[in-house]
Amino acid sequence: MARRGHASLAAMRRSPRLPAAILALPAAQLGAVIAAGVLAVALVAGAIRVLPLLLAPGVPLRLAPVLARGVLGVSLETALFVAPPIAWALATARLVDRGEARALFAGGVGPARIVASTWPAALVVALAAALAGASWGREASAPGRLARDLLGEARAACSAAAPPAAVEVPLVGLAWVCLVGEAPRLVGAASFAAPQEGAQGAVFSATALAISDDLRELEARGLELSLPGGGPRLRASEATIHGLTPIGRASNLGVVARALLLGASAVTMAAVASAATLRGAIRSRVRALALGTAGPAAALLTFSSLERAPNAAVFYAAAPLAGILAITALAGVLARSRR
Repeated sequence: MARRGHASLAAMRRSPRLPAAILALPAAQLGAVIAAGVLAVALVAGAIRVLPLLLAPGVPLRLAPVLARGVLGVSLETALFVAPPIAWALATARLVDRGEARALFAGGVGPARIVASTWPAALVVALAAALAGASWGREASAPGRLARDLLGEARAACSAAAPPAAVEVPLVGLAWVCLVGEAPRLVGAASFAAPQEGAQGAVFSATALAISDDLRELEARGLELSLPGGGPRLRASEATIHGLTPIGRASNLGVVARALLLGASAVTMAAVASAATLRGAIRSRVRALALGTAGPAAALLTFSSLERAPNAAVFYAAAPLAGILAITALAGVLARSRR
């Protein structure tokens, strides 16, 4: 038995690649479970935020798929970004706890090679995280697309209802009004006219409204603007309004840049968390969980702060860097407490 063990260690020492069952496969399986759990929690949290919008008077249920699309995109992106570092840290801690890591070290297999052996699973994780980032990135970089879909579905719901009918458009703050023998008209507060003198409280209506991807431009047909106090009505068959203050911010990153950033960041933080667990000989699942969570938490906080204001894409390298620093710092604290 001893000879067989020495022979297997010698074979692993000579082999350029470790068996996937040592760390890659357990990490991938654990990552799938954690991602499913995070996705479920995120979907519930998103549903809690969206449900009041759907339960509001005048909002039809046919708008639910459009709103759910955004919730699903954010939840999936978050789950596939958070899960890999946690899974890699926990799977590595289990490797340490069972003594397999020490046996590998005794056989001349270092932490770098153990972590590198997970590259097939890491590649799958990177692709999944990148696809999720690209899916939601399409919406995040062009929030006007979601607003247009909401307007379109609400107009269809109003046309299908028995007149007179009114259908609220959540998030946009407008409503479609359908009267007998008339085309549906979109009605709402003319916030774009408020800065003008005497235009505070103005109301507009239009037969059609197109919103730009960045929410800064409107194109209206059949526009009527009613000023408060019984003032004159302004009419225009077509009108384009520029320079609006958007109701939401478009992401600073394009679809490709977002996908590459999230995919590479998730894999890099997973590798760093796994290496830190091996070097610190962390066998506690609680400590490994804290180590795996610290990176994504710091990276997401940095990412969200960058999204609040215009920033060049190069500054987003700070997100994975913050995650790596958080993992490294926590690993140092855990090593000192262990000593």
